[in-house]
Amino acid sequence: MGYDIVIMGAGVVGAMIARELSKYDVSVCVLEKESDVAMGASKANSGIVHAGYDAKRGSLKAILNVQGSKMMERIAGELGVKFKKNGSLVIGFNNEDLKSIAELYERGKKNVVEELEIIDKQKLKKLEPNISENAVGALYAPTGAIVCPYDLTIAAIGNAMDNGADLKLEFEVKNIKYDDGYYEILSKNETIKAKIYYKCRRAVCR
Repeated sequence: MGYDIVIMGAGVVGAMIARELSKYDVSVCVLEKESDVAMGASKANSGIVHAGYDAKRGSLKAILNVQGSKMMERIAGELGVKFKKNGSLVIGFNNEDLKSIAELYERGKKNVVEELEIIDKQKLKKLEPNISENAVGALYAPTGAIVCPYDLTIAAIGNAMDNGADLKLEFEVKNIKYDDGYYEILSKNETIKAKIYYKCRRAVCR
């Protein structure tokens, strides 16, 4: 069987790509070597939706951190996945820490992270009453949030499949050959054909 697009890897990145592509008039298949989705890097993910203040200015990571942070609440809502905007704190315990926090703040502002601020001990104690008495201040990013990577991956794959995408588990890619306009993607027992393929690894698609 020939597909327009095959995605290798049913982690959160592969799942989200499949979901987006399934909105269009193309045939999509997701291949996963494990027995379920979210069994690789997504399994070990912290679930933090980063605000985007720590990435290098101008980098793709900085751009996507901020964009993703803004998009995640809407996407989680569309997929029925729990999302909590609990904010994030970088705690300072001495003057050296505060210098580092000031640098993160400037980087975050250049990355266009919204609502970012440096707070003193008094405000920090209000936000987190159980914080150590040794804390002297913090960087506060109200847009920081958390989401369950398992739920997000499962819901995105499910949505893609509802839209017509296929999922093949326990399909470990052994070889890829190109022939007559199609890539032949071979596992131990099966061959899939695709016009285009994406290989997802460690949250990077090639």
